[in-house]
Amino acid sequence: MEDTTLNLGRLAPVALYTYSRYEHFKRTVEALKQNFLAPHTTLYVVSDAPSIDAHKPAVENIRNYVDDLRGFREVVRVYRDKNLGLKLSPPMAEKAILSDHGMIINMEDDNISSRNYLDFVNGGLQHFEDDDSVFSVSGYAPPTAGTDGGGDFWFYPWNISWGYGLWKAKYDKFYPLVNRYPALKKAGVLAAQNRHGGLYVSDSLKRDYENKKYFPDAILCTEMFRQGARTVLPTVSKIQNIGQDGSGQSSNLLTDKYNVTLDQSGKRHFDFSREAASAQQKRDTAIALYNGGGLTRLARRLGVYHELSGMRSKMLGK
Repeated sequence: MEDTTLNLGRLAPVALYTYSRYEHFKRTVEALKQNFLAPHTTLYVVSDAPSIDAHKPAVENIRNYVDDLRGFREVVRVYRDKNLGLKLSPPMAEKAILSDHGMIINMEDDNISSRNYLDFVNGGLQHFEDDDSVFSVSGYAPPTAGTDGGGDFWFYPWNISWGYGLWKAKYDKFYPLVNRYPALKKAGVLAAQNRHGGLYVSDSLKRDYENKKYFPDAILCTEMFRQGARTVLPTVSKIQNIGQDGSGQSSNLLTDKYNVTLDQSGKRHFDFSREAASAQQKRDTAIALYNGGGLTRLARRLGVYHELSGMRSKMLGK
């Protein structure tokens, strides 16, 4: 096992947001405990209160598990005494943790990590802190084509929220998030974003604006595009999302298209001085994956993707 060359005194705390998916949460924590940097990392567990009585046992199970949790430098328990929901509980905790620490690694309760996940994200945070073009460092990378050519990372124009780190200084440039869909459309920002491959982002922004689904990531990603910001992705993914199983916020989604093979190398030193030679090929492949096939892209342009997605879910018995 390699030793780390990171500044252990400047590691970002991890914020893990959870509600009622006990098995998903437990698998996420158990994988995170195996990270090389776990003993040096402060973990915040942000547990929202149940919104209905039927969810009380699941929330209680999660909190009982966290009460006995060991393996991290410190475990900070943020237990809500009333249900705040997805629009308030995670954002409030994120803002407070950033104010206290200056940086953060955000995780959902379905993000299974490789052992070197925290090494990669913290390495990126320490390397790119003064680079104004970099908004975040992601642990997840979608399945892409292209050989790595020895590189450890590549840039992507939009944030990927499955396990990512960022700095307070960068956060303050984008938050609070405000959906300005009509103004951005009129100004041609969305058309430009679509030409650069962000059709799926623009479509999600529209659906968020119309209150069809909650898509804060679309607001953030569109603003990233407008400001010319980008995120850092690993050439070999450090995160596998296990939540695309019809549970949680993916209750209308059942897919394995985003599945990846986790990094098993044990590598802890990453070169952030130059992106992988296959970076552009990876960007092109990722954009094609997220935008979908011809019919999906057409549905997005026509503004009917939300309805077609719902019909597909019903056909699958959801």
